[in-house]
Amino acid sequence: MNTLRIRSTLLIVALALFFAMGCEGILDVRNPNNVLEEDLSNPVAAAGLANGALFTVSQGIGFVLAPYETVTDEVRWIGSRDAWGQLDNGIVGDVYNEFVDASWPYITEGRWMADKAVSLLKAFDGGGTLVNRLDLARAYAYQALVRTAIADMFDDFVFSDKTTTNPPIGEANMSSLYDQAIAALDAGLAIAQSGTTASHQEWERRILGLRARVKHSKDIWTKVNPKGTVPTNPYIASAGAVADAQAALAKMTGDYMWRLDYFTALTFNEFAWEVVGRSELALEAIPNDPVTGTADARMTAIANDFRDRTKYQDRYSPLTVVSAREMHLIIAESYLAAGNAAQCLAQLNTLRTLTGQTAYPLTFDAATALKHERRANLYLQGRRLSDMYRFGIQDARWLPNAEARTTPGSFFPITIQERRANPNVR
Repeated sequence: MNTLRIRSTLLIVALALFFAMGCEGILDVRNPNNVLEEDLSNPVAAAGLANGALFTVSQGIGFVLAPYETVTDEVRWIGSRDAWGQLDNGIVGDVYNEFVDASWPYITEGRWMADKAVSLLKAFDGGGTLVNRLDLARAYAYQALVRTAIADMFDDFVFSDKTTTNPPIGEANMSSLYDQAIAALDAGLAIAQSGTTASHQEWERRILGLRARVKHSKDIWTKVNPKGTVPTNPYIASAGAVADAQAALAKMTGDYMWRLDYFTALTFNEFAWEVVGRSELALEAIPNDPVTGTADARMTAIANDFRDRTKYQDRYSPLTVVSAREMHLIIAESYLAAGNAAQCLAQLNTLRTLTGQTAYPLTFDAATALKHERRANLYLQGRRLSDMYRFGIQDARWLPNAEARTTPGSFFPITIQERRANPNVR
């Protein structure tokens, strides 16, 4: 991560503080461009640090999600840039792909900023100067979220510190990012559960839901790694994920979702821009619901909301990171993995009732139902490619020699700009 990116990150934090204080900066600066990294060691910067982490993590996820989704059967290339077409054809391993490469500085910036926020807020907390400990809980959640996104979408990665380079994590070690995410969420949950305010309760349900997702994602990672084969048993039974999902559901009301809000903070969502703004990408046709035989109403609603220019203009569409729907899916899959198809269907029908859908008949194939429900309810959330790999689903546009087709479990590599700048990467 270079110095220019760090300066932009510091500016983001400075602006968060600047505008939050009505242009009377609590760091006593007239121009937020003059904020230095050492100024962030002031405890009054705590909220700005957490907000800066949210801003950069959200932006990083939006950038990497655009190429990720293009590889899947959720999005297709309709524009003029050949590198999008390469991804649409299932070629995921090209270190020179310009759009994966363009996402690299943003997702690495988000990772760095989240870690910086946690480090500084922990120091404030330890010194008794942290005014609102939920700022630290938030930072832990953003730290976990960005690690999960990286582990879900990359085959390998590098955690460097500004101009100080580090070796790659290594493909075999990428699952350790899920462990780091879980540890961060454990720490954040303890803070959220230490209070009884509505904000504490909201962060408790968010963190519980995210921890369930992370535990489940780690088990999916083990199904598609080492890459190259489709697992004979693709289904996940994670006691830890189920326990967290049940605990989260107990605190969620109705069709609960935690979404990254790009519009309020005017945080650029590259994925939305490529679909809604530039029209380089388009959402694929909505598949039919297995029960009604018509286009799945839930996916249609998500697609319409994502493309709503009136609500989000052409670049600020939200992205869901935690939902009650996913909690039901985690629980349902655990029943299927245990051989209890009836309970799996019952849980999926609870989910369908929640979203206003007709229930599956009791004789319906539970595996088919689970696969469709994951596709419908996790639409545009960065889960689809792993599911395609583990369920043996291929996109018709994948070329015969593309990694997505020949080597299931293939995700993005460390890109060319990092390889050129980092002597540890070969």
